[in-house]
Amino acid sequence: MKQIIAFIGILAVIGVSFILHGGRLSALVKVSEIVIIFGASLGGLIISCTIPTLKLMLSQIKQSIGKSIYTKDYYNELLALMFELINVVKMQNLKALDTHVENPEASSIFTKYPKIMADTITLNFVIDSFRQVISSKISAHELEAALEEEIEVLAEEYEKPSAKLHATAEAMPGIGILAAVMGIILTMQNLDADVTVIGQSIAGALVGTFTGIFGCYCMFGPLSSSLHDIAEEQVMPLHCIRSIITGYLQNLSPHMCVNAGRKHIESHVKPSFTELEKSLEALR
Repeated sequence: MKQIIAFIGILAVIGVSFILHGGRLSALVKVSEIVIIFGASLGGLIISCTIPTLKLMLSQIKQSIGKSIYTKDYYNELLALMFELINVVKMQNLKALDTHVENPEASSIFTKYPKIMADTITLNFVIDSFRQVISSKISAHELEAALEEEIEVLAEEYEKPSAKLHATAEAMPGIGILAAVMGIILTMQNLDADVTVIGQSIAGALVGTFTGIFGCYCMFGPLSSSLHDIAEEQVMPLHCIRSIITGYLQNLSPHMCVNAGRKHIESHVKPSFTELEKSLEALR
């Protein structure tokens, strides 16, 4: 929501400033220029992206405009879930954990945490990580390296929409110049027209340059930065999970494991030590 409000603010500042300088707002809006520049930019974006990347981009844009799912409540659920799963192994055995991991929809543990169940990225990473623990005798160092490598691959995948959108933003001023050149060509074909007409035609051509720069620095550029932040948010829970499972393989207590994972959470959504204690105490 804040992105929409900020964009409206940008439009208001530019429009009011132009009017205060004696301009007419209608002079800045040329439908043909908008169609050329944004149509060509979106077409180039589609050409440069695979279908999965486009789908991920739309998903990240939706998350950027809406409310983030990665809140303090989300991380409270994640830490509590990991505590319970590790506690199952400590109190029972790996076979008991396997019944929960292989069928999370029917698990009495997983179903207690709807925020994690709704996040397929984190849920799948939790399941796959514990499967590696269950299926093989692997050292903490080896598993940590394997999970870190997997996270790096996923991080590159989640960063692709931001990189593609940034490249599109960088191209928009050039496409704006292309539209302006087209306007100048049309003007040169009518040099015998009245001076006023020629002036309006040149002004219309320059609107193409303005539209391209506006699209780059006021729309697609900031949006690509926002998608970069979304990608980092999507990866952060995975680092938390990696640290917790590594702690388990180092024979740390469930309590110490989740505290190790808590250190990978950004401060504005990190549950405090006291809040975590209360959550774990409720589980006990």
